[in-house]
Amino acid sequence: MRSSRDGESEISPVDRVTTNTRSLNEQHKFLLDVVDGAIDRDVPLENISAVADVATGTGIWLWDAKQILDQKAGESSSRYYHGFDISAAQFPSTSHGITLSVQDVFQPFPAGFLDGFDLVHVRLMVTAFPEGKFQEAVENVLTIVKPGGYLQWVEIDFSAVEAQTEHDARVAPGANYWMRFVDRNQMSRCAPDALFDAFKNTGLLNVTKKPFLIRGRDELRERAQSWQMQFFSGIMPLVLIRLGEAVDMEEAARMAEPIRQDLENYFADGDVIDTRFGTVVGQKPL
Repeated sequence: MRSSRDGESEISPVDRVTTNTRSLNEQHKFLLDVVDGAIDRDVPLENISAVADVATGTGIWLWDAKQILDQKAGESSSRYYHGFDISAAQFPSTSHGITLSVQDVFQPFPAGFLDGFDLVHVRLMVTAFPEGKFQEAVENVLTIVKPGGYLQWVEIDFSAVEAQTEHDARVAPGANYWMRFVDRNQMSRCAPDALFDAFKNTGLLNVTKKPFLIRGRDELRERAQSWQMQFFSGIMPLVLIRLGEAVDMEEAARMAEPIRQDLENYFADGDVIDTRFGTVVGQKPL
């Protein structure tokens, strides 16, 4: 879900570098394993009758949430699932059991959705708008959470990426370009921290923040490398153009190729880039 707020967005969310549905769904499965499942353990599963996913993309998170709730809270034909995204481009052609609609994260939700969901999930918006907009986004999304309901937001943490360049020169070019891009666009280096503050500032209760590392987790290494290669290879030409390092896509692609090769060699030695994730959960007051 890209933000259209004042034309600020320049890049899609982290998990939208590819528009291939199969790749998106594979990324989704990887991310679920990183953060230990679709629904955080701090969210009680009892009495959940309506679930929303903001920036839903293909809607795949909703299917996993439905499976968890059916298994652990009992199947219910009346339980409602709704996905929101700024574009319908990635909506599936059939969506049995879930409803999908177009919605900007910064625009007011239709009245029929206000205070309507027991659980609202958001994921990977760090590249969609500047860090200073997290508060506004949280406040708007919170309007569709029922009193007593939960907001769960998963974000990426880039804060350790730059330090890694000191230990391996093969990581340095891509990582340094990326972090310059993050800073120039006022994106958050550590979105989970920014979210935690926004949750607290909006008065949410029982706010928790859980960090999740991928480096050092052997069971995730190959998929992490694949995800990182896809992300950095896909985004680097655009980054080089936006930074003024390349004048057009042809030059940008040429400059990005040795960066891709360095990363490929780095991954071949068995390591991953130290990108991290964090899940922030809070409860809306009654």
